[in-house]
Amino acid sequence: MSTLDVAAVIVTADTRELVLECVASLPPGRLRELVVVDNGSRDGTAEALEAVRPDVHVERIDPPVGFASACNVGAARSQSPGVLFMNSDILVPAGSAEALYRRLSESPDAVAAGGRLVDPGTLATQVAYRPRTFPGAFVLSLQALGVERVWPGNPFLAHHLGAGLPDRGTVEVDQPAAACLLVRRTALDATGGFDEGFTFWFEDVDLALRLQAHGKLLYVADAPFEHVGGASFDHWDHATVIRARYHGLLRYARAHLRSPSRQALGMVLAASLVTRSFRARGEPRAALREAARNAGLLAVGR
Repeated sequence: MSTLDVAAVIVTADTRELVLECVASLPPGRLRELVVVDNGSRDGTAEALEAVRPDVHVERIDPPVGFASACNVGAARSQSPGVLFMNSDILVPAGSAEALYRRLSESPDAVAAGGRLVDPGTLATQVAYRPRTFPGAFVLSLQALGVERVWPGNPFLAHHLGAGLPDRGTVEVDQPAAACLLVRRTALDATGGFDEGFTFWFEDVDLALRLQAHGKLLYVADAPFEHVGGASFDHWDHATVIRARYHGLLRYARAHLRSPSRQALGMVLAASLVTRSFRARGEPRAALREAARNAGLLAVGR
């Protein structure tokens, strides 16, 4: 099998065993380059990788930076014309990277392609990680209010969440799952890469929207990637999750929503977050009130 002219960029933070499995699913010679960005790990990730895979370039960052910044560091340390951004909890079945590369190569008007995320072992499609449409104020408000959690099959979010997308073939979408996203380097350079003002949430949505100005984004259902899910932040405390999630949401809204929609979203978020803060205690309560203040600033155009 010929080597794909692709650089895999994998960002990891204290997920040593998972990233070792991830790299093992990409044996030497399968891709042109493998870059692992060790984002401030304290679990011996870099040393373990260097011991078992000397062909992997390990880029250490300490102190850690935001996920968007770490992805840019990895991309800058590679030269291949294709950049495959992967989460550290992804395993690559035989033929999947090749299918992704082939479909992107066959589509000159496309700038990126994402695979189908599946459960490890069973290869069942992970419904929560289907490609999504770009969210507007209405969708963001419903998600912030928790409608998706209490009414998973609601018709208001079904289209946004990729309901009806096939498990075979290739279709054009807004935002393929960024846990395994192959991007043409020319398009990545044209956008300036990930916006480093994001930390962990919505940086992929923002990148996909900006990439779309340069060409199509594809969902290659015939390229399954096994996805553990949640490993990147399952050790975060609740307050950190709140801060990162709402920081990303509000930054995305400021960048991509028009003024009336931004203001309406800000009011809904502020009211929801203040209400939730009354039921919280300690640091999560402080994080919710901080997010509410920022949502209020969005509502008044600041």
